Amino acid sequence: MRDLTGGCSGELFALTGRHELAIQGALPLDLPSFGRRAMLDALMRPLLFTLLLAGCPLAAQVVRFAGDGALKMLYDNRMYPQAVVSQGQLHMVWRGDKGLPWIRSYDLAARKLSEPRMLLSGTGIEIDARRFERDQHYAPVVWAEPDGRVHVAFGFHRTPGYHLATKRSGATDAWERRAEISHSVSYPQVHKLADGRTLVYFRESGHLGFWTYRTSADGGRTWDQPTSPVIDMDAPPHESPLASHAGSYQTTRVSADGSALHIAFIWKVEEPISSQRYGSVLHDYTRRHNLYYVRADLASGKVFNAHGKELARPVNFASAQRDCLVLDTEGGSASVGPSIALGPGGEPSFLLPVSGETPYASTFYFVRLRAGKWEKTPLTGTGHPFNSTHLVARPDGSFQAFLIAGDGEANEDTLMNSYGWGDRVEEWVSDVSGTRWKRSRDLTPKHGLRYQSVKFVRGEDGQSVDDLLLFYAWQGAGKGSAYLLDERD
Repeated sequence: MRDLTGGCSGELFALTGRHELAIQGALPLDLPSFGRRAMLDALMRPLLFTLLLAGCPLAAQVVRFAGDGALKMLYDNRMYPQAVVSQGQLHMVWRGDKGLPWIRSYDLAARKLSEPRMLLSGTGIEIDARRFERDQHYAPVVWAEPDGRVHVAFGFHRTPGYHLATKRSGATDAWERRAEISHSVSYPQVHKLADGRTLVYFRESGHLGFWTYRTSADGGRTWDQPTSPVIDMDAPPHESPLASHAGSYQTTRVSADGSALHIAFIWKVEEPISSQRYGSVLHDYTRRHNLYYVRADLASGKVFNAHGKELARPVNFASAQRDCLVLDTEGGSASVGPSIALGPGGEPSFLLPVSGETPYASTFYFVRLRAGKWEKTPLTGTGHPFNSTHLVARPDGSFQAFLIAGDGEANEDTLMNSYGWGDRVEEWVSDVSGTRWKRSRDLTPKHGLRYQSVKFVRGEDGQSVDDLLLFYAWQGAGKGSAYLLDERD
């Protein structure tokens, strides 16, 4: 991978991995390795030079679209989307300098960035500036309506937050307030349903609060709610001494037909009790364990486990342990929750980091249901259980994983480094059985930086978009830069 500058809007880096593989396949197999490298270099140089002269539209490129980012510039797996495609534009949001929300658009045909815009400008909204600067949960999310109106929401951490929509379709220069989603929202996860409604899944109240959703059929002007929460880990009856202090963190995926909400969650131990595995009281964000799964039918409101058993709402700690357990981490930390991929029949698979010898040094595990049993496969190591992933199920049965890997901090609780990092962004792929994995490419655009938060791009159909991906990076304790990986032909 080579650093390239100039010509296109934004800072541009070219990825040569795909081209290398294609050209290597045509080289003589008996050529010595040094000869192959020399021939490859000779072939690649004119190709890259020609592409640059053609105005920069490469088959694979990384564009730096934002700077001056704060902690959780792009939030982790628990909050999304932070990029959405609408009417030929890719709208991206992030937590910028002083924790304020920003947006920038990318013309997908021209591969050209708009000017960035701070979302509070011109709205008349008065905020608690100190709270925005200190609370990384206030990061924005973005979604779009079929008519091209763009929505952003931000400022959520046990608060009603702020919900804005563009006054005109596709134009992000003028905004108006829309209705609050709920009086207390944390970790909003926004989905587009097949019938045109918008669904927001979130935690209500604090660490021991419950997880639920709201839906809107009128562009966010009003919000409907279900009759009861979906998951409330500390809800009675308390069949375990830990149940009364059990919280959770959750990630979600909506089925392709919009009928079901797939929910993966991890158990948060609220009490500062000593870890039997590590022999000490763990840091708050490493007292998170196990992986659980339920499916909520959105028409009936019923909740089922992976084997089709209907569960009482809300699902509590006892029910989760008994009916929903996917992976027992045996005291290992599973801090951030998994990314979810759905197979052709809607079957879920997961990817998440789990700590091993220490509460921080972790391994990424791919988890799927085979012959009625959950099976885990290790991929590679990473420096922290907060390092994020994005998992893709391919039509042929294989899987593609994007992850933050390599060396990273163990427990550096300072500024940008408070929630882990890795020194590489990698792509891994499996065979068609999903059982054997290998590293496919190093997607790191610039070495020597600290990387975090691989984020998918939401398409107009409500599903993640192939060939577009976000992540961010920083140097030392400096401010963040956000990158768009654009691999479209």
